Amino acid sequence: MKVLLTGATGFIGRKLAAALVEAGHHVTAFVRPTSNRAGLPDGIQFAEGDMLDEVSLKKAIEGHEAVIHLAAYFDFFPSDEELMFEVNVEGTKNILNACAGTTVGRFIYCSTTEAMGGVRFPPGDEDTELRPLYSYGESKVEAERAIREISANASIDHVILRPTGVIGDYVDFVAFEATIALYHGEWSVMPRDDQKKIMLIHIDDVTRAFVAALISKSASNNTIILCPDEPMSWAEFVEFITSYVDVKPPSLRVPSVLAKAGMGILSPFKNRGKTTFLWHMKSIDAMMEDRWYTNEKAKRLLGWTPEFSMQEALKMSIDWFFESGNLKKE
Repeated sequence: MKVLLTGATGFIGRKLAAALVEAGHHVTAFVRPTSNRAGLPDGIQFAEGDMLDEVSLKKAIEGHEAVIHLAAYFDFFPSDEELMFEVNVEGTKNILNACAGTTVGRFIYCSTTEAMGGVRFPPGDEDTELRPLYSYGESKVEAERAIREISANASIDHVILRPTGVIGDYVDFVAFEATIALYHGEWSVMPRDDQKKIMLIHIDDVTRAFVAALISKSASNNTIILCPDEPMSWAEFVEFITSYVDVKPPSLRVPSVLAKAGMGILSPFKNRGKTTFLWHMKSIDAMMEDRWYTNEKAKRLLGWTPEFSMQEALKMSIDWFFESGNLKKE
């Protein structure tokens, strides 16, 4: 199948481009002229342009049978929130509108469970109330809504995939920042309520699901969560990491209101000149919500099942942190 892939130079995109080529698809990466193309597989083609430039989109889409849209402005605390919505919402509309009346028969969109946010009655499924905590998740909700409307009017099949946090050989927001902080003894206090659950998924499981979504007839016009089979509580998450890297876990437990106040004091120092996920007051709010979902629909419609548990995915990620030199052994 001839596939146009946006976001090919990102973490998920590079892995997905390789998986698509391996599966026998013909891939064109839609990139900006300044994008770093290193690490992309041999044999793929390139189309230069911008999601906000409809002329370049029309030219790039011509002759393709499917579009996989990964490109996004991804930041939990964006420096330019207006630009984030322009890229994530208006850019998505532009791409799908450019597909109308062409050979494109399927549009696959990478959303996120951040569009769902915390789940009141876990595990959450695709019909669960959407309660995004971050503006990034709100932008994805708007993009999803636009995709359903435009694809129906243009008679284009869509598949919206919502992965949880993705980990692997990558400096990610949650697993990497948590491992760094715990390994260096910077994370010394936990909220007393540490039993809310979190889910992170390995990149290889995510790319397999996207490849499956290209050809699955039953997935047509569906929204599908991608997550491991079982969650971990924040207490289990912290205990697992500290045990694996052989350091002591945080011993002090405080009410969440005190944890949030302490984070407010630390945040300006920890975030000086950079953006993190961990060192923000809002991260305490995230820890007080269940982010636990079910992957039954993915198994049923995609014929997919995750190969890695969250524990296995964390081990692989932490090993890579050390092997790559992003985390120095002490």
